[in-house]
Amino acid sequence: MPELPETETIARDLDGAIRGRKIKNVSVRKADVLREVSARSMAKRLRDATILRSWRRAKLVVIDLDTGDRIVVQPRFTGALLIDSGNFTRSELDYSTLRIDLDDGRALHYADVRRLGTVALMDPRRFEEYSGKLGVEPLDREFTATHLSAVLRATSQPVKKVLMEQRKIAGIGNIYANEALWRARIDPSRPAPSISVEETELLRNSIVAVLG
Repeated sequence: MPELPETETIARDLDGAIRGRKIKNVSVRKADVLREVSARSMAKRLRDATILRSWRRAKLVVIDLDTGDRIVVQPRFTGALLIDSGNFTRSELDYSTLRIDLDDGRALHYADVRRLGTVALMDPRRFEEYSGKLGVEPLDREFTATHLSAVLRATSQPVKKVLMEQRKIAGIGNIYANEALWRARIDPSRPAPSISVEETELLRNSIVAVLG
């Protein structure tokens, strides 16, 4: 599953490819990947919208539109955002669940073999509500050792589980939690409140190092 660094790369690459493009048409092949919106409503709301930017929040790829709506993609294990310039074969697009035709002749596909990922369409108020339930970004200034200490002391769960809880810290998954804890020489199964002040500082620095 893409974690913070991989999702950041996806969002930046996508931004360079589609920023400023107008959406001409939308077709949904597998509506079960959609959240917050029906296939018909998505097609209607996206048509003629201009893409302002693509960016990352936690493990989500967010596409801002000039209408105020945001496309929010959570790829999970098998999802992928693909740009088709007309050279993809039919078999390469077999698992496309959503196609967004752009004004330059290309198409943005969300493909997902197992359909474990999701694509949501949210208005500004709904997105702020949704995003507000996610934890602090570990590469932001707010992610200090003091903040991390407060998070760890607010639960009795194992420290690894706390690091992976998106409502506490956004963007860390299994791989980077393990690496950060290994660097900090902390047993992943230790109760979070048992982490000392010195260990918390080391862990915070390790998290920033592995994600950055």
